[in-house]
Amino acid sequence: MPRKLQFVWPKDGPQGRSGHRGFFGRLNNIVTNRGPDVFLQRKGSKRPIPTEVWGNWDSYADYDAHDQEERGPFYNRGYKRYDPHSRKYKTWNSPHDWYGVGVNGHGEDVYPRYTQDEMRKNIRHWVRNGRPVDASQMGSEWTNFGPKRFRAEHDWFWQEAHRHAENRRQRLSPLGPINPFFSMAQRWAPDVDLWGYHETFRY
Repeated sequence: MPRKLQFVWPKDGPQGRSGHRGFFGRLNNIVTNRGPDVFLQRKGSKRPIPTEVWGNWDSYADYDAHDQEERGPFYNRGYKRYDPHSRKYKTWNSPHDWYGVGVNGHGEDVYPRYTQDEMRKNIRHWVRNGRPVDASQMGSEWTNFGPKRFRAEHDWFWQEAHRHAENRRQRLSPLGPINPFFSMAQRWAPDVDLWGYHETFRY
């Protein structure tokens, strides 16, 4: 590694805090492939890596950011983006929204809710049974209510992850502050079926 660069391992917790650090925490992250990626930064810099960058959500609604990552000399996650509950990078059912049309082309549900694997499971169940899959059958990352990643405790992450996209949607500077009132938290059990409907029936 060039002497002018340093390794930076971002913390995936509110305000840069994390309960997954220390030697054994770091070792567990490596073994289980969890937590943010490690980044290179100019040596001596104290500037934190923004959540939308290490979570790879900065390029969800910005093609230029995606193109820059693709052309860069270092490894990039492509369309894989961070899930704050599982603490893993995943492929989402809606890989990007570079044209500002939302997950189904009509503006409903601006940001994706389902991973690609979850949507495939949901569609298979819908075709066979004529209704969406029950949330209780979606695995350990869901409850009987819905995805654990959309609990209110993770709103801090989504506010930061969608900062660029949300500011653009509000016709503000993408580099502006987060919207503290923005929430991805699930409010009602039927929300899951509505999300699935919007992400299944596009255009």
